[in-house]
Amino acid sequence: MARTFPFVTRDGRKGVVREARSSDARACLQIVADVSRELPRTLAVLEEELWKPRDWRRHRLPWGPHGVSLVAELQGVVVGTLTAERGRRMVTRHSAEFGITIAAPARDVGIGRALITTLETWAREQGVTRMALGVFPENARAKALYRSLGYEEEGVERAGMVFPDREQDVIRMSKRISTKPAEQPAQAAEARRYDEKDRSRDGSDGGRRDG
Repeated sequence: MARTFPFVTRDGRKGVVREARSSDARACLQIVADVSRELPRTLAVLEEELWKPRDWRRHRLPWGPHGVSLVAELQGVVVGTLTAERGRRMVTRHSAEFGITIAAPARDVGIGRALITTLETWAREQGVTRMALGVFPENARAKALYRSLGYEEEGVERAGMVFPDREQDVIRMSKRISTKPAEQPAQAAEARRYDEKDRSRDGSDGGRRDG
């Protein structure tokens, strides 16, 4: 049975984070396409590189030892997507890299926090002890969210990406994950409300894939 994790947004709406299904392909690709056109850039993909639905379905990862693909829903509408892939070699199996994208109308209410908290539940279950990602230096919203969740900056990849109009540095961030369950997981069956204290701590959410 697919895993689901309920949450409540800062403005009181009930949502759920769940495993992505094949039927989510078009909704997830539309979110990524919309964000890929935003400036300044926060997404490490060009519009012409976007997958077709069949490609997305082929790369979708069920909750398991190799990674996971998640979506966040509000009132039955997919508003965010996250994919994590575990290292494939024996010396990198402890670590997983993830990317996250939130639809513009659904930012600043806790969607990114809900997705990442669920991802860390997957990591603990699978014995993954390190989560990593890349973020563009200009993406203050995403950096604030990651820091509030315990992610630390490791360094900067100078000109880590080259877009048609400019070179782009990429900040590398990571977090060590305990294999013990969190004492008060944000995605508990009785989900707590994302409140003003959370908002002030993470500088709003809107974490999106940057690298």
